[in-house]
Amino acid sequence: MRIPVNIRRFMIILAASFIVIGAIIYFTATQETLEVIKNMNINFFMLGILLYIIEVSADALRTKVLIRGTHHKIGLWECYKLIALQVFFDLITPFSIGGQPFQVYVLHKKNVPGGSATTVVVLKLLFAGLFLTLIVIFGLLFYNDLFSSSKILILGVKITGFIILFLFAIFILGLYNPAITTGVLTFLFTILWKLKISRHPAKFKKKIMKHILLARNSFDGLVSHRVLYFIIGFFLSCIMMLATILMVVAFIWGFGIELPLIEGIILTSTLIFVITFMPTPGATGLGEGFFFVLYKEIIPKHIIGVVILLWRFFYHYLSAILGAIVSAKYFSELLAEKPGKIKIPEEK
Repeated sequence: MRIPVNIRRFMIILAASFIVIGAIIYFTATQETLEVIKNMNINFFMLGILLYIIEVSADALRTKVLIRGTHHKIGLWECYKLIALQVFFDLITPFSIGGQPFQVYVLHKKNVPGGSATTVVVLKLLFAGLFLTLIVIFGLLFYNDLFSSSKILILGVKITGFIILFLFAIFILGLYNPAITTGVLTFLFTILWKLKISRHPAKFKKKIMKHILLARNSFDGLVSHRVLYFIIGFFLSCIMMLATILMVVAFIWGFGIELPLIEGIILTSTLIFVITFMPTPGATGLGEGFFFVLYKEIIPKHIIGVVILLWRFFYHYLSAILGAIVSAKYFSELLAEKPGKIKIPEEK
């Protein structure tokens, strides 16, 4: 039986990531590594798993709440599947851009209008980005010595911060001047078209404007008349991101590494902040390398590869594997499109 192209991509990326992690472990592991693993504090390991469950649950719940805030409904179980699909498509697309468009597509298939779906997806991205940005800024102001060992850390933070500010500006422009936003997005899609990643923008320029207007109306209704859903969605986003960050810290503590809580939160926030927009699919290779550079002064060399493996498995692989399973029902529709195309669904 022929393996769907997205599954093949996932398997290749998974293999590449394991090769990178395997190389790190091979060149850093010693006899002491086995001793540390044997003596790992199982309580911290279980805490990490619990935090993973909290992360996924908070993400699913905030999706349901924000959708409800746009006067639409979706089951909580469907939200769990949506999160798994997002991670899966983020992992197989450059710059992790696949998860957001596919969420809009799936929500549209679940009878959530494109404008409302776009509002929910963008708000989730901005909420998480705002939370991480505040922590990273706090770290740069008061814990600057954590970043002084490598100039690449500062460069990565600056580039990511610029991208997030750009996305935020696009979102704000879309609310107040859809025409300008349409022009900017058309220009970006022209570049993607030249790179053979999307269709020619002229073919769906009207669709872009249509969905921006729908998203603006949906956002206005959310913050004007259903602001409680907006606030709860942001609160759940903070819980989700904090659980993600503390999960990594818990795994590090499990190996007996003394890492102050505040420093652990700042470093892990920086890690997630920067890998969000790395060019390789799911930040494969680059993410592992950035983790190594970020934590090499804190985590002993002989155990850092194992910590990277735990982080990758619970932060990406487990949800992506579940997403690959869930995505099977959508492949018949997706295979009609060329791989890598960005599809904006029609409004019902």
